[in-house]
This record gives sequence, structure tokens and C-alpha cells, in this order.
Amino acid sequence: MIHLEKININQLKCLVFLTQVGVSVLTIPYAQIHYSGNDSWMSILIGGVIAQTVILVIYLLGKRYEDRPLPLYISAIVGKPLGSVVNFLLAAYCAQNCLMVTITYCGVISRWVLFETPWLVVIGVSFSIGAYMASSTLRTVATITQMLMIMFLICFVIILISGMGKGDFRHFLPIGTHGIGPLIKGAFPSFWLFSGYELLLYAFPFVRARKKRDILIAVSASNGFTTLFYLLITVIVTYNFSENQLKSIPEPMVYILRKFRWPVVQSLDILFISIWLSVVTVTVYIYFFLSARYLAFIGGKDKEIRNHPLLVWILAIVCFGGGLWGSDRQWQSRFSEYHNWTTAIMIAILPTILLLISLVRGKAAGG
Repeated sequence: MIHLEKININQLKCLVFLTQVGVSVLTIPYAQIHYSGNDSWMSILIGGVIAQTVILVIYLLGKRYEDRPLPLYISAIVGKPLGSVVNFLLAAYCAQNCLMVTITYCGVISRWVLFETPWLVVIGVSFSIGAYMASSTLRTVATITQMLMIMFLICFVIILISGMGKGDFRHFLPIGTHGIGPLIKGAFPSFWLFSGYELLLYAFPFVRARKKRDILIAVSASNGFTTLFYLLITVIVTYNFSENQLKSIPEPMVYILRKFRWPVVQSLDILFISIWLSVVTVTVYIYFFLSARYLAFIGGKDKEIRNHPLLVWILAIVCFGGGLWGSDRQWQSRFSEYHNWTTAIMIAILPTILLLISLVRGKAAGG
């Protein structure tokens, strides 16, 4: 089977962290600024706390069926027919994530780097690389992801260097004037940025740990690192731009990189976008992998589709077909709104409902 070899705790941390960071590093805090203004860094923190709450729910659910991934134990909670439907919805959600991440970052590449390259070529190459990587086993995927942490570290250094440019700390003042309501509203788009930890729904039984609690600690640590990283980006961006300026700059980090003058590299923004592509690819192939695994178990355990690479490439072709419309900014904006709501439903509401049903059924059986 595709998941026979287990992964270790460090590999799990890398999988969750690099799946989370994705494209949003370039856009933070554009969505939050419209709600919480210069207090958007608070909305980022609240979003991280909400994500941590959902991680706890997913952990408690996985712990109740620690020897099986969600595609196998879903039928024990809601029955086989509805379980197959849930597996299909999760497969569709993961494929949707691949599509959303790919068209978003390919849009950045097309606008800032590959101006003359046809759209279908850009997304075709991106989907092909993601599908090729996702065709491997979970252990192989985790090993590759662990190696790609070096690319993230390079980008992290670039962000720190660029953040040392001219700015104004007065952009953060006055603190807390927007009120709790706008902060909460800004926390919702922040929460969507943290998606990625839901891979634990599938990977839970395949993590090698001395205690199951170590899995919760590992995923929580990754979510904490992501929160701090997003907070750093928000601070750097707010330091460089005023609230009014940020409302009209959808990709503020790119502008910061472009205006920064570094004698060693002429175009720091192009260098960053090129290197960050490898980090974005992690998100794409992780979701391709998960989508194929959920799809494989639609018919239940006895009818598992064992040709994992075939499923991955079928999904890649479907996503490529959908991605052909992704160059339209208006279409991309509407798709993004739909994606945000489906993300909240699939990674927060669905696991919570499944956990509650599982607890009720467990008490009923015990009583």
C-alpha cells in the first residue's frame, strides 16, 4: 500500500509547516487590513489561536481511531454510504486547494516574472511537477519536503534582509483603536491562511511517535512557527506601508523586495519568487497526494483503488482544465471567496461534527 512506511515527528513538522505557508506570504496582510487596519497583526494571532483549536479537535478525532486514517474510519462514524460521500468531498476539497494555490502563485509569476509565457504553459508545468512528486509514497513525500526546508530558510533570510529598509513605526499607532469586532472579522481570513494541518486527518496513524501526544505537540509547534512567521511578515509590511497604502497593494511583500537595494542581487523580488516556487510546490503536491488517497477509499476499504499514481495524474488533468480560467482576476477572486468558505467547512466544521458524532456513539455503545 502507498502508506506502509511511517514518517517521523520531524518530517510531520516539515509537512505541516510548509503546507501551511504556501502563497499567502506575498499577500499578508492585504485581506486583514480591510477589517482591522494597522491592528492586522492581532488578527493574525487570533487566526493562529483558532487554527490551534481546530488542531486539537482533529487530534482528538484521530486519537479515537489511531490505527486508521480518516478514509477508513469515516464509515464507522457516519456509515458506508455517507462515508463515501465525505471521502469524495474531502478529495474534491484537496483538489480545489491544489487549483487555488497553483493559479494564485502562477498569477504572481505571470505578472512579475514570466510576462510573455502563455498561461497554460505556466500552470501546466506547475501541475506536472506537483503530480510527479505526489505520485510517491507518504514517506518519500515527507523526505522531499524535509529537504526543501533549506529553500524556505533562504527565503526567510531574504525577507529579514528586505525588512531592514526604510519604514515608520508610527504605522502601528494607535494600537487597538479598531475594536474587537474588526479584529475578529480580520481573524477569519487569517484562519484560512493556516490550512494545512488537516493532513493529520490522514497521516495520524502513519506517524512514528513514542506517545500520541507527541503528534499533537509537533503539529502545534508547526502551527506556532507559522503564526510567528506570518506575524513577522505582517510587522515588516506594516512597518513599510501605511494603512491607506496597504488597502491598494494586494502583494505588499513583492513591492518591499523590489524596492530593496542589495549590491549582490539586482532584482531581489524575482529571486525570491523563483525560490519560493519550491515552497509553494510542497502545498500543491501534498494536496494532490491527499486528494488521491481520499479518492482511493470512496468505495470503502475492500474496494481501495491501489493505483495511486494514476489517481494523482487524473486529478492533475482535471485541475489543469479548471486552471485554464485562472488567468482571469475576477474569476480568481470569486473562486477564492468560494474556496475560503469551503476551507472553513472542511477543515473546521466537518472534523468537529465527526468528533461529536463519534463521542455520542461511543457513549451510546458504552451505555
